[in-house]
Amino acid sequence: MSEKSGVSVVGSIFELVALLLALAVIFGGLAVVLFLSPWSQTVIQKIFDISFLIELGSYLVIAAIVVLLSALVVYSNNMVHSALYLLGSFAGVAALYILLNATFLGVAQVLVYIGAVGVLILFAVMLTRKTIVEESHGEL
Repeated sequence: MSEKSGVSVVGSIFELVALLLALAVIFGGLAVVLFLSPWSQTVIQKIFDISFLIELGSYLVIAAIVVLLSALVVYSNNMVHSALYLLGSFAGVAALYILLNATFLGVAQVLVYIGAVGVLILFAVMLTRKTIVEESHGEL
């Protein structure tokens, strides 16, 4: 039985190495195509522009916060916390819209989703009764 587990571990490691090698070939080829393209010099020059780096950094930070809050919405056990995380992810999406110069969409995101849907969700969560199991726990 230990031989089977050893063989399966070796097989799993071999599959992992093969997958990583395939990904390296794919992304390496993509990098070669990117650097040989005619517009690569303009992209490389733009990378060294400090304002571009600040915009890119702020975009990545806000996007990471949105992804984190979205994961917390799914994995939170408390419904009120989950609703608040959802409002935070809505605010992050509005910030991304504003950062991408779509100010109307950002303001609409704040007004519609945070202002209306978010408050509706919070009221619905706060006004619903506790689960039946919690109420009937003393009667069992």
